Amino acid sequence: MKKEEIIEMNRNGWNELIKANKPFANTILPEYGPFLKRNEEEIGLFENLENSKVLDLGCGEGESLEYLYERGAAEVWGLDISSEQIDRAKRRFPQFENHFFTSPMEDEVSVPANYFDYVISIFSIGYTSDLYETFKNAHKYLKDDGSIIISWTHPFYYCLDVVEDKVIVGKSYFSEESEVITKGPNKVNLAQKNLMISSVVNEARKAGFYLDVMLEEETVLKDDVNGYKSSFWRKEKTVNCPSTIIYKFKKINEKS
Repeated sequence: MKKEEIIEMNRNGWNELIKANKPFANTILPEYGPFLKRNEEEIGLFENLENSKVLDLGCGEGESLEYLYERGAAEVWGLDISSEQIDRAKRRFPQFENHFFTSPMEDEVSVPANYFDYVISIFSIGYTSDLYETFKNAHKYLKDDGSIIISWTHPFYYCLDVVEDKVIVGKSYFSEESEVITKGPNKVNLAQKNLMISSVVNEARKAGFYLDVMLEEETVLKDDVNGYKSSFWRKEKTVNCPSTIIYKFKKINEKS
């Protein structure tokens, strides 16, 4: 898929999902991903939030930013491909109304450079059409020694499937092409991609980051998910492989 096609599909898809009021409570802070045994309260990737400035790439309605603001962040900023989500984020933070932008994360936006202590992307990085450009933008936005914290589906978990109660490798780990998936009761189309660990680490390094922390967290999943069967979040898979991977990169200080 071309970049323009990915962006258009995701813009329209997320706007439709948000109008349907689909909740995403398990992919907003303090949660780093669906059904994880630990969250930010136990993991503690944010070293010092007091008076910090935070930018969220794929901010949704601002729920993760609200969690950080309540814990001491002085300023919150966000961008999202969905205008519906940005409108709701502005209503959540009327005091920071001018801090929210409708934009894909791979496009540079008019936020202050060398300004932020943290850039975050909680379960949204796989919707980018250009991983390197996303990291390059984050590098420009962050202060020296600032951090970007990312979570996404673990790339090996993404490849697993369950056939006749047996876990199989149903997809190639090496395939990073954007794939059309469906979400919500109306089966809305979205484009997302699997991201190999090496791709994330190498693209971040190329953009000027070093890896500080990488976590492959244990998942706690019942046989059903909130009363319905899930074809993706399956207990048979989660007992054999982490479902979410979390990265914390720090901006390389060129002066040091």
